[in-house]
Amino acid sequence: MINIIYGSKGSGKTKQIIDMANAAVESAKGSIVYITDTMNHSRSVNNGARYVITNDYDITDGKTLKGFIAGMLAGNYDIEHVFIDGAARIAKSKIAGIRPVILFMEKRADVTFTLTVSADLPDIPAFIKKHIKKT
Repeated sequence: MINIIYGSKGSGKTKQIIDMANAAVESAKGSIVYITDTMNHSRSVNNGARYVITNDYDITDGKTLKGFIAGMLAGNYDIEHVFIDGAARIAKSKIAGIRPVILFMEKRADVTFTLTVSADLPDIPAFIKKHIKKT
């Protein structure tokens, strides 16, 4: 399952995804991963979640972000939920550039993915709109 949290910059997406990650830690049977490109919120995320900062991993586009996530899942069979705060920002691309990531996630029924996307609804591509659960 893929959940998309969207809105303009400063609309509270990060707080919402942190709250969701913290709630998931409390009820999870497997591992929870929180992926971002900043240390700013490391103290807000429950330490039961693996907090991953992507800056040291040479992620340059949607394909390399997809590979990063695939490698993480391949090495950790018990990951239950992956939270990604700012997927397009991490991929250093516009929203359309994370299409490889979304297509990969659609094939993984065993993991729940929650992503934040900085955009207003009219600007969100159809491949993302179909996964919008929270607004």
